[in-house]
Amino acid sequence: MARIPRDFIDRLVDDSDIVSVLGQYLNLTKKSSNYVTNCPFHEEKTASFTVSPQKSIYHCFGCKKGGNVLTFLQDYDGLTFLEAVEKLAEINGVQMPQSSKNEYDNFSSIYAINKMVAEYYYSFFMNNPSSEAANYLKERGIEGKTVKDFLIGFSENNQTQLLNALLKQFSEKDILTSGTFLKNDKGIFPFFRNRIMFPINNIKGNIIGFGGRALGDQLPKYLNSKDSPFFRKSRELYGFDKARSCKGFDYFFVTEGYMDVDMLHQHGVDCAVASLGTSFTNQHLNNLFRYKNKVIFCFDSDEAGLKAAWRALNISLSLAIDDKTIRFMFLPEGEDPDSFINANGRKALLDRIERSMDIETFVFQFLKRKRDLESSEDIRIILFELKKILSSVRSDFLKETLLAKFAKELNINKETILRNQANVKKEPKVEKTHSNDTSHEKNILLLIYLLDLFKQDLKSDDFMSFLSTSDNEDMQNLMAILQSIRNDGGEHKENSTYASAMMISLKITADDAREEFERASDELRLKFDQGFLTYLAELANKKQLSQPRKERLQKLLNLKENASDQEQQLIQLLNAY
Repeated sequence: MARIPRDFIDRLVDDSDIVSVLGQYLNLTKKSSNYVTNCPFHEEKTASFTVSPQKSIYHCFGCKKGGNVLTFLQDYDGLTFLEAVEKLAEINGVQMPQSSKNEYDNFSSIYAINKMVAEYYYSFFMNNPSSEAANYLKERGIEGKTVKDFLIGFSENNQTQLLNALLKQFSEKDILTSGTFLKNDKGIFPFFRNRIMFPINNIKGNIIGFGGRALGDQLPKYLNSKDSPFFRKSRELYGFDKARSCKGFDYFFVTEGYMDVDMLHQHGVDCAVASLGTSFTNQHLNNLFRYKNKVIFCFDSDEAGLKAAWRALNISLSLAIDDKTIRFMFLPEGEDPDSFINANGRKALLDRIERSMDIETFVFQFLKRKRDLESSEDIRIILFELKKILSSVRSDFLKETLLAKFAKELNINKETILRNQANVKKEPKVEKTHSNDTSHEKNILLLIYLLDLFKQDLKSDDFMSFLSTSDNEDMQNLMAILQSIRNDGGEHKENSTYASAMMISLKITADDAREEFERASDELRLKFDQGFLTYLAELANKKQLSQPRKERLQKLLNLKENASDQEQQLIQLLNAY
C-alpha cells in the first residue's frame, strides 16, 4: 500500500488547532490556559477531559485516554489511522498527497539542502562587507547579530560553486525539488539571483523556503519560493519559529515584511511575524492562536492598508471567540514598523500598539468612511454592512459589543438596529458611475489595456494566433476588434476609431475608462494575463520569444511586487533566455 509521507502527517498535526477540531465534537469550556469537558470515552459527572492548545494534546484524568488530534479522531469516530489522516486533511482544507513508494517519506534531504544553501548565501554576504547588499542593510539599520540570528544572506548571479557542492551530497532530483535551482535545456540554474535572502523556517526551525529582496531596479521586488508539499505560503509566517517562544508579550504582532520582523526583533519586539507576500489566512491565525490569545495586525494608514486590514478582519471574525482578541494598528502615512521603530524607538511603537483599535472600533471607522452620518440612506448602507459582519461572528460577546458600538456612535438603540436589519431583504442600492459586471464594458477596458501595452504586437502573427485559439468569450470578442484595427492600419491608441465608438456608446470618457480600469485591474489582469503568460512561456521554452516581446513581458511582470508561481517560473525562463 502506498505510504503517506511522514512529514505531511507531522505538518498536518502541527497545523491543526486541536481546540477547533475537538470543539466540533465536544462542548469545550475554557479553564485557565486549557479547555475542559466531560470525557466522551467514559461516563462521569465531573469534567476530567482536558485539552491543551499549547501542547496540542488531550488527556482524561479519569480513564487515562489521551493523545493528539489524530488519535482523537481514531478513538471517537472509530477510524483507521489512514482514515483519520484523510479526515483531518478534509477538516483543514488540505489536499492529500498522491503518495507512492517512490515519493519522499520525509523531507530531511530538502531541509538539509535548504540549510546548506542558506549558509552559503550567509557566508557570501559576510565575506563581502562592502557589497551593495551589505551597504543596503547597514543603511536600513540592520545589525550583524540580526543578520546572524535570521541567517540573512545574498544570492550572487553565479552559483556554480554552490551547485557543485550540492551535487556532491545530494541527487539532482532533490536539489530541484527544494526549489533553490531550476532546470531547462541549457542546464541547471539558480532560482534566486542578485537578491538579499531571508530563509523561512517552519515551526520546528527547518528551512523550508526563501524570500529574496531585489537590489536596485530589479523586479519583482520580492520573490518567494514556490509552493510545495513542504512549503505553503498560506500557512507559514516569517519569524514564527522565534516569535512563538517570545517572553514579555501576551500577543503576536503581525506585519507585512521580512525587514519589519528583523528590525522589530532587533529592538526587542520579538513577538513580530509576517505573512509571505500573500493575504493573511485562517490557517495563519489558527497557528498564532495556538500559542497566544491576542493578535495585533499592523497596516499602513492609506487606502490599500485599510483594505488589507478589512480582508484580515473578515478572515478573523469566525475565530474571534472566547478570550481570543484581535486588534488593528495603523502607522502614519509613509511609515512601516521598520522605519517607525528606527526613527522613534521601541517605546513609541509599543505605545501605539497599546492604543490599537479593537474589532468594533475598526469596523465602525471603516464602514463610516466616505459616508455622511447625517444621511439616513448612508446610515442604512452602514447598518446593512454591519448585518453582513454580524452573520460571520461566532462570539455572542463580540456581537453585543459591535451592536453597542454602532448604537452609541449612530445614536440608535440596539433594538432599532436589529429591527431594521430584520426588515432589510436586499442590499441598499448604491449609485455607481458605471456597471462593472457587463462583459461589453470589460472588453473596452481590456481593449484600452491591450492597446496601451501591446500595440506593437498588433502586426504580430503569433499574438493574433494566441487570441484566435482562446476559447474565452472576451478574448474572441477582442480578436474581432483587434483584427479590424489591424486591417485598418491606423494609430493604435485609446482614441482610435473603434475604441472611441465603443466608449461613446457606453457614455464613457477616456478618463472614466482609466479610473474604472484601475479599480478593476486585478480582475481583468487575472482574466487575461494568465493565459498570455502561459502562451509566452511556451514561446520562451521554444526560443521563439523576440527581444522586444521579452522586454514588454518583463514590463508586464514588473507590475506586481509579488509574483505568482507561474510568473516566478517565467521570470527564471526570461533570465536564462
